Amino acid sequence: MKGRMKAAVLHSALDMRIEEVAVPEIGREDVLVNIKAVGICGSDAHYYLHGKAASFVVTEPLILGHECTGDVTKVGQGVKRIKVGQRVVIEPGFPCRKCRFCAEGRYNLCMDVKFYGTPPDNGAFAEYALASAENVYPMPDDMSYEEGAMIEPLAVGMMAAKRAGASVYDNVAVLGSGPIGLMCLQAARAHGALNLYATDMVDYRLEYAKKLGANAVINPEKENAVERVMELTNNEGVDVVVEAAGSVSALKQAFEIARSGGRIVLVGIYPTMEFQVPLGYALTKELDVRGVWRYGNVFPAAIKCVSEGKVDVKSMVTHRFSLDRILEGFETQVKKIGNPIKIQILI
Repeated sequence: MKGRMKAAVLHSALDMRIEEVAVPEIGREDVLVNIKAVGICGSDAHYYLHGKAASFVVTEPLILGHECTGDVTKVGQGVKRIKVGQRVVIEPGFPCRKCRFCAEGRYNLCMDVKFYGTPPDNGAFAEYALASAENVYPMPDDMSYEEGAMIEPLAVGMMAAKRAGASVYDNVAVLGSGPIGLMCLQAARAHGALNLYATDMVDYRLEYAKKLGANAVINPEKENAVERVMELTNNEGVDVVVEAAGSVSALKQAFEIARSGGRIVLVGIYPTMEFQVPLGYALTKELDVRGVWRYGNVFPAAIKCVSEGKVDVKSMVTHRFSLDRILEGFETQVKKIGNPIKIQILI
């Protein structure tokens, strides 16, 4: 499809403009998707505020956005599984599918991955986005576009629960109840965990955690989180700790509240690669410490969980803006106007 489309283009920190850009050219194994809904992720906010996120730096104009869904408008000649007109969710990381990690099924660790909205690859805050047909999943008829755009962050939670080996036998503590923490909480519950505890320093987020399945919520600024968790678990600690705050203080708590033989799963992104944690607990308690980098092989399960009502993502969408008002959306995210959980751009 030749022509022009409207897109939100980030030129540098705090300089995002609505512009007319070329519609991406489709390849033989690609599909072109008319984007309908895109969530604003924490990484998008970092790029907007600072022109970088972690080690990724914006050096040329970039379209952000990776939590997306829409309608297929064109398919490449080699595409058989996906049809024009289908409503789809896009998995926004495109691995090489040739390296060792891809061959082992851990394609999220591919060193040559192209990821929407990560320099230098454009994302989905635009009218159209190009995707490999292998990364596109049809949406059930009962799923809305807003729910479809929540599958990507839910996939992070599903990956965390999968890496944790969460089950009906486990007590699980999720440290940090932002959008990703809430997804980890629900994913752990979908995996069977019956006792779920959530922490956050923002009370309205804790209210969401309670609504979404937490048996107890804790604000570390108002009570001692470690003591409270130990009280809730008869002084044993929890089987699984998911650190989703990206907070060094929360990570320290994770080592303290994990029971002997327990698992700690790291999901949050930390401001620096070097910091002090009580790693001795990993030795004396025989703890397993596992990282989570994006996700792999979990999108179908995430879609099924939402479709079957095992996970509630719709109530987490608190604010909606049109593409023309995307700057308002980012300001709402950055300044936490109106107690946002998930902000989406509807296109």
